[in-house]
Amino acid sequence: MSATGSSKTRDRLTAINLMKTIFSRAVVICTICIFPIKTLAVSKPTAIFHAFDQQYSDIENVVCEIGKQGYSHIQIPPAQKSNPAPEWWARYQPLDYTIIEGRGSLFNLKKLVNQAHSCHVKVIADVVFNHLANLDSNDNFEDLTKFPGFSPSDFNSDSNRPGKKPCDINYNDGNRNSEINCWLGGLPDLIFTNNVKTIQKAYLKKLLDLGIDGFRFDAAKHMPADVVKEYISYVDQESQGKAWNYLEVITDSDTSAENYNWIAAVTDYVLYNSIKNAFSSDGDLRSLRIPIAINDPRSVTFGRNHDNIREINSSAINPYSDRSDSFLATAYVLARESGTPLILNWDHRDASFIKYGVKFRQIMEQRGNQGKNIKENVLAAVDSPTVLLMERGSEGFFVVNKGENKFNIPVLDLTLTNLSGCYRELRNNFTVAIERRERTKKFITRWVSWNRGGMEVQKRDALYFIREPFNQCQNNS
Repeated sequence: MSATGSSKTRDRLTAINLMKTIFSRAVVICTICIFPIKTLAVSKPTAIFHAFDQQYSDIENVVCEIGKQGYSHIQIPPAQKSNPAPEWWARYQPLDYTIIEGRGSLFNLKKLVNQAHSCHVKVIADVVFNHLANLDSNDNFEDLTKFPGFSPSDFNSDSNRPGKKPCDINYNDGNRNSEINCWLGGLPDLIFTNNVKTIQKAYLKKLLDLGIDGFRFDAAKHMPADVVKEYISYVDQESQGKAWNYLEVITDSDTSAENYNWIAAVTDYVLYNSIKNAFSSDGDLRSLRIPIAINDPRSVTFGRNHDNIREINSSAINPYSDRSDSFLATAYVLARESGTPLILNWDHRDASFIKYGVKFRQIMEQRGNQGKNIKENVLAAVDSPTVLLMERGSEGFFVVNKGENKFNIPVLDLTLTNLSGCYRELRNNFTVAIERRERTKKFITRWVSWNRGGMEVQKRDALYFIREPFNQCQNNS
């Protein structure tokens, strides 16, 4: 073969290889278009059951029933060895991160996680990284040699006397220096040295290896944001993006949600204050037509949590005077489309309508995933300081009466709403029909029976309705 022929052959082969490369890359691009690359994003919980201060073995016994009721996640007490005092707050005073010794042993925790996963419930572990324990009840001094693995250089303390409290927190001085560097009460504040980070990351890894599905970071606003971000990034890396995490951020004059919610979801104390005011005896539910809340649909919402209970916390944050008001507030939190509800185990137990609110939320989420309209909207059709009516698109609605008297109106015009058809109340299992009359207007034409329209809600009660085929109303004459 001549040199010219060899050159032409090489050119032809080069062209063929180039076309093959272009074709293979085009196939890859088209494949990516059809099957998008999976991101690290993880779905937010439907609702979180807060198993506050419960033994792991007790949680194991009920976790599958909790899952059947509609909860997607359960939050457990801190697992590390802590202050040996029996009170609940001692669990939030770490002593040794290498030992699981809280409301159960390592064996108990593993059994709980396995049981939860067997019924498709995920487990969120509460972790406390800002501080260690106050072991001698002296709020101004702590022997820093009592904590295995840590040295005095791992703590914020007086430069002239290691272990002496360096300063008090000022929540109104216009900066966050004292929140980050001073002690939370008498709890010795950690500096996030390489040693501290190594110990705490090893603890996170141990819990992830046990099957934990996410974390609540206690007292996150007292930790530097870059450190919190580093820990969340570590969890994302070790869990391959499968963990769902949130941060306890109690907003105040110096701290806003925006200081931390760029990292992960945060607790919505802005909404808590709004609904606490609305559901208290002198509050007005009409204030919730446009609720004041953190502008983040992931934010963790609650009617109350363990920090708002006066009976167990001498420093309770804006507590209710009447705890039954918080039950109704929790019912409202569950009815919303936005937010990630955190439900205290005590409230779940004591208010019969709360578990139906969880089921309602689960059903609304499922229908939203099917492309149906579930947008939340508090309706002005009921103009009352004590009664709130919320539609969830056309797929359901919620009504709560915080008043001391039955709410009863014979006619209710719902023309300017998305509601239409037959709806069933989840707890009491009665049906309601919303139909057009007078050509253009819509009314509730059936409430429990065809003998009456309008609306009737008992005092201090909450009702959840889901849309059903219209024959369900016709079959219940």
